[in-house]
Amino acid sequence: MIDTLLAALQRQALLLSLGTLLLLPLRPLLLKRLGARATYAAWLLLPALLATPLLPSLSAKPLPVLVTVAEMARTATAPLLIPPQTGALWPQLLLAAWLAGTALVLTLQAARQWRLSRHGTRLPAGASPALVGLLRPLVALPADFETRFTPEERRLILAHEDVHRTRHDNAWNLLTCLLTALHWWNPLAWLAARRMQADQELACDAAVLASRPQALADYTRALLAAHDLTPHGAPLASRWGSTHPLIERIAMLNRPAPLQRRRNTALGLALLAVVGLAYAAQGVAPDTIDTTRKVDIRMVIASGDAKAQPRLIVTLGAPARIEWGANPDEVWRMDMTVTQDADGLLKVVTDSSYRGEKLGNHISHIASGDTQGLSIGPDGGPLLNVSRVVTLLPADFKPSH
Repeated sequence: MIDTLLAALQRQALLLSLGTLLLLPLRPLLLKRLGARATYAAWLLLPALLATPLLPSLSAKPLPVLVTVAEMARTATAPLLIPPQTGALWPQLLLAAWLAGTALVLTLQAARQWRLSRHGTRLPAGASPALVGLLRPLVALPADFETRFTPEERRLILAHEDVHRTRHDNAWNLLTCLLTALHWWNPLAWLAARRMQADQELACDAAVLASRPQALADYTRALLAAHDLTPHGAPLASRWGSTHPLIERIAMLNRPAPLQRRRNTALGLALLAVVGLAYAAQGVAPDTIDTTRKVDIRMVIASGDAKAQPRLIVTLGAPARIEWGANPDEVWRMDMTVTQDADGLLKVVTDSSYRGEKLGNHISHIASGDTQGLSIGPDGGPLLNVSRVVTLLPADFKPSH
């Protein structure tokens, strides 16, 4: 279970890093060619990439290898008890450190949100106006809002925050907060979060000026008046003032460039193509099937006083399945895939179930010919004890007929 969770987190970190490294160099070009709103939309690539492992697998279906009741041997001896395999300690330590960092970041972010929420809708003088909350967000204004900004500037600021509300930007900010907390150790995650929120503000600016092109001068003055205001940042807050470079933000006001339908379609197709390639790549890598090598899996399985000794010879990387039970309502099932790591160890991935209930995923790395033991079973239910020897066969191996 720990190995499975750690592998999933590592896969997510890789996808997040690759997506960020793809978007960051393209960001200036997107801003210039497609505009701020398209650039903000392009950040949807990251959650889309992170969701690809949740889609149905593209891998081949397992080859069913059935062990029927006729192959069982009932004995009067005590059940074969095989202790679960104990792995190295470092995966547990790494996972604990990873999750501890996540918990710390979430605690700090929750504290920031609590400090902001204490002010209600009236922020201290000098603060930046902000849209605060998730389900029913409210606009929080600084005490000097009436004196610092002119009536037209105030209308533009409120229109800006209304765009945040309409687009549910605080929900995206919450997702960003969760992802940066989960990948707190990855500088690319924090960089992507800052750039995404900067593009969020640029997109709001563009949306407001698209409906009020004559207000460009007032909008620029409002940005200048808000510069260097205390941000009072929090996960569930979209702010008028931000850490975005003021020069770039004002420069973008002079080229609102509405997104054309053709360009919008091209951007959508490009994002779908990247996500599709990532999804397809996960179906074949890194455990590519090697049709030139085979593995010999010798097993002793026992539950209660029933025992069997199945043997499988399967292609390296090809999935295989064993089903075993006295009747269809009490069937144990193990789906196994054996691949070879770069260091020569055999990676054995086992998905098990009992009576159709999934029991989890077990991943082990063992040397060819080593004996491995594990016990599987539902909480409070029977145990299936397994002893397994996995041997990599010679390249010139040919099964006898």
